[in-house]
Amino acid sequence: MRKLPTKPSHGRPKEEPTVRISPRFPASTAGLLERASALRGLTVTGFVLEAARTAAERVIAEESRWQLDEEETREMMRLLSNPPKPNSAARKAEALAADVTIRS
Repeated sequence: MRKLPTKPSHGRPKEEPTVRISPRFPASTAGLLERASALRGLTVTGFVLEAARTAAERVIAEESRWQLDEEETREMMRLLSNPPKPNSAARKAEALAADVTIRS
C-alpha cells in the first residue's frame, strides 16, 4: 500500500501515517453505510474506519486466546501438573526451537 501524506483524521494521532484502501460495496450496502454514518454524525470513511477497527480488534482478541470449557480446563491443568515424558518428536522439536528467535 502507498503511504499518503500525514494528516489529522477521525481520532488518529496527527503523526500516524495513513494509507488508502478502496473497497467496492454493493449499492445497497453503500446506502446503509451512508444512512448509518449520518445517524452517528460521522463521515462514511469515519464510520467504516470505526466499524472495521472494532471488528478487527475483536477478531484478533478472539483468535489470540484459548477459550476452554470446564472439562478442557481440567485436562489442561492435569497436563501442566503432570507433563508427559518427552518422546523423540518432542526432543526433535526442542532442538529445532533452540535455533528460533522470536521477535515481537
